[in-house]
Amino acid sequence: MTRIADIFGSAIVAVGAFNPAIFSPDWLERNKLIGQGDTEVAKNTPSLIVSPQITVFETDWFALQVLENQFSLTSKGALTPAFKDLAVGIFSLVSHTPIKAVGLNFLAHFRFTTETEYHQIGDVLAPKTIWNKLYPETNSAGLANLTIKIQEAERGKTPRSANEKTISVQPSGKVKFGVLLTINDHREICDSTEMTKAEQVAELLESDWQISWNETVRVFDLIVSQALSTV
Repeated sequence: MTRIADIFGSAIVAVGAFNPAIFSPDWLERNKLIGQGDTEVAKNTPSLIVSPQITVFETDWFALQVLENQFSLTSKGALTPAFKDLAVGIFSLVSHTPIKAVGLNFLAHFRFTTETEYHQIGDVLAPKTIWNKLYPETNSAGLANLTIKIQEAERGKTPRSANEKTISVQPSGKVKFGVLLTINDHREICDSTEMTKAEQVAELLESDWQISWNETVRVFDLIVSQALSTV
């Protein structure tokens, strides 16, 4: 049975060479990517910065930060495909921006009904036997941050590409008896004679973001359900 996360969100992060000053709320509204209401919210928040070095602002449903070398769009509230559509629209407008890589990131905070269930997640994913032997006088080892990297390669062999997934598990700072799961679906952007790199990013998001979301839900559910089913 699929567990529903208390908090579920996404971030789309790209590495490249950006001109932060153009990514203003007014620019997004002029290009019909956000409405006037979103623009007013963004322009009236204390966090608003629009400059050649950095642009930062947020609306009720997303936060945007653009540095000279990094673009980051983060969801707020309920996640919907409109979040992906915004990113696709932005990269379509800056089609000649050189981009090296993009990450399709997802996070989920899961709440557990008892402290026993909460600890079982960490005990299964990171067994404590060796640590309790090393520190028998305390016997209180606990999972703080577990990271697993998934590459397109057999162990010991060269990966078939630079694409990879990184999955992390750690205690939630927002949910009591909660665990935070994150996944970074990293994609390298290669040269193409048919499309610019920004155009490739827009197409990748259009075709793969929902697939990555669905895969994330499947993986997170398996991690939690299998850990809890282990005796």
